[in-house]
Amino acid sequence: MTKTFRTAVAGVALFAAAGMGTAASAQVTEAADARAEVLAALQLTNDQALDFGSLIVNNGSTGGDVVVDATGARTCSGDVICGPLGAEQQALFTVTGAANTTVAISLEDVAANGTTLTHTGNVGSTAANHNIELVALTDSAAGGFASFSGNEQFGVGGTIQLDGTEIAGTYLGSFNVTVEYQ
Repeated sequence: MTKTFRTAVAGVALFAAAGMGTAASAQVTEAADARAEVLAALQLTNDQALDFGSLIVNNGSTGGDVVVDATGARTCSGDVICGPLGAEQQALFTVTGAANTTVAISLEDVAANGTTLTHTGNVGSTAANHNIELVALTDSAAGGFASFSGNEQFGVGGTIQLDGTEIAGTYLGSFNVTVEYQ
């Protein structure tokens, strides 16, 4: 009987210990909401090309820089002479998307990418007198819109460097502009 009593007491103690362990790890559950907002995709349109206008490079020139700022104002320096006014203009872009957001503008690093304007009669030539280097770009929105209205236009200006050997004619090239939500 003592053995039976001990087994019963041990069983009750084991059952009580197991019950206390279960009560100590009781679970609590709480629900949380999930949310997502889909923004309208940004659209970017190039409304106007960047144009440096007419330039004069005299024989024996040492070259120089031409800047068209993001508002369309042009300056020439070094041994490059600005020709008649009228054709120079900044590039214009329109971006549309979700209002009340922040939109960043990224301009191609044209200096690092070796972006050139090439003489239209000598496309593909690597000769210095057939190419003009596009070395910098700036935008009128200072890198973006902190309070984007949903439809904004901005200007992009640039700087070209001439080495003084360029031949007469038209030079063309391109650069990339990227916009994204922040």
